[in-house]
Amino acid sequence: MAERYEPASMRGATTLRPLSERGALRRSAPFLAVALVAVLLELATVGESASRVVLVAAGLSMLVVPLAAVIVPWERLPAWCEAVPPLGFFVVVALMRQARGGAAAGYTPLVMLPVIWLAMYGSRRQLMIAVAAMTAILVGPMLLVGPPLYPASAWTTTVVSVAVGMFAGPPIQMLVEQSRQRTADVAALGAITRSLTAGSDPRSELCAAARLVTGARFAVIVERDGGDYAATAGSVGLDLQRLRIPAGSSPSATIEAWQSGNRIYVPDVARDPRVSARLVDLTGAVSLLFEPVTRDGRRTAVLVVGFSESRARLPERALYMVELVAAEIAAALDRNELVARMASQARTDPLTGAANRRSWDEELDRELAHAGRTGEPLTVALIDLDRFKAYNDTRGHTAGDELLRELVTALRGELRTGDIVARWGGEEFAIAMPACDLDHGRDIASRLLGVVPGGQTMSIGLTQACIDDTPRSLVGRADRALYAAKGAGRNQVGTLPSPTPVAVPEPEPEPEPEPQDVPERDRVAGPGMLRTDDVPSLG
Repeated sequence: MAERYEPASMRGATTLRPLSERGALRRSAPFLAVALVAVLLELATVGESASRVVLVAAGLSMLVVPLAAVIVPWERLPAWCEAVPPLGFFVVVALMRQARGGAAAGYTPLVMLPVIWLAMYGSRRQLMIAVAAMTAILVGPMLLVGPPLYPASAWTTTVVSVAVGMFAGPPIQMLVEQSRQRTADVAALGAITRSLTAGSDPRSELCAAARLVTGARFAVIVERDGGDYAATAGSVGLDLQRLRIPAGSSPSATIEAWQSGNRIYVPDVARDPRVSARLVDLTGAVSLLFEPVTRDGRRTAVLVVGFSESRARLPERALYMVELVAAEIAAALDRNELVARMASQARTDPLTGAANRRSWDEELDRELAHAGRTGEPLTVALIDLDRFKAYNDTRGHTAGDELLRELVTALRGELRTGDIVARWGGEEFAIAMPACDLDHGRDIASRLLGVVPGGQTMSIGLTQACIDDTPRSLVGRADRALYAAKGAGRNQVGTLPSPTPVAVPEPEPEPEPEPQDVPERDRVAGPGMLRTDDVPSLG
């Protein structure tokens, strides 16, 4: 599953791997430089050929370590394998000590380099392995070789070095993790701020924030889609179309978190039957966190956060930040719903639910341009309720409003999905029927006369767009047709054909095939004539 690279400082304290993350050489360069200086100084001053050979071997070993760090595909190996190259440096130190007189050599401090490097960039397990290796490198020669290269007086330096690595390494690692986590938290808060101020959908930004504060592999927002539960946003590389949970799925940790409103943490997905096998296959998660998203006591989503390694528990700080992200998700979803509702209201007549004049102008302009490009017919109708003022005066404005609402519902029931119904003003409505010529439009309009509710009637003016029409000229012609229908007695369809309607261009006729020469015996004189060889013999 492909995943977009993000800087290590932006990925949470627990996700950094010293070699599989980008920038491994940059991070190790200061430590390698110190070791290289030591080897070069010794090569310049050592006198014995045997010692020089050992130092050359140490130098070559030191070059192999960074080379292996670059060539080996560490991201495909278990995390603990990334401790091997730093530990290989201990071999270099052991060779250099042996070549320069054992414990008397000044190379003992170099054993701290792998410990410090793994304290800054490795995991706790890798750091403990480094401390154990350092102990073996320092204590082993004292026990196995002994004096005179490793006299008893060297025990003090050995024990102090081991103690420094053992007791200083974990605090260094903790400080680095805290610093990295603060960076991740700041980045997450920045993502949250961007999501709240951006005009686009904030879901993806909030998923990124959830990843940052937890060091997770991925984050997904699950919302209701009809009766099912569907992933509406997630980390890069996830196939959201396949992350769909039918409403009847049981057991399901996602549905359980939605229904109960309680957080669910699964430290090992392989041992919990509530976790979908498909979710694990698609995401590669080992641990999962299901955080319900609630707004005003109403569940709106579930935030699913997945980790690449098993964790017995999540830090309280991470859980707090996840709660913060979930709260912002709830606010963002509410804001999106409000914006969508306001956008719909800005284009919709509040009384009838039909398109308003602004929306009608935009849609008609678009449909007219489309008809001009494609040659498809476009028919427009203007509708006016007959004697609506008298209806209002007799039954009241409330009844009049209800009549208008029922009329729009009845019109939509007779029209196609792509047809546009707009409130033109008062009791007048406009209809645009793409890919519909005047004859077909007349049939539809005649059918619409029979669906007027409340025993009322209406008049319809109908026309078809022509090549030179503008929205204003097209509606003006439909308006004249409407007045003609009113003047003819109402409750009927008036039509006003356009002189040059937009029509689908006729295809050019295919050229006649070229006549071919035929043998003389196959020629015929005309229709119904026989070939010469078919004429009966007179003999």
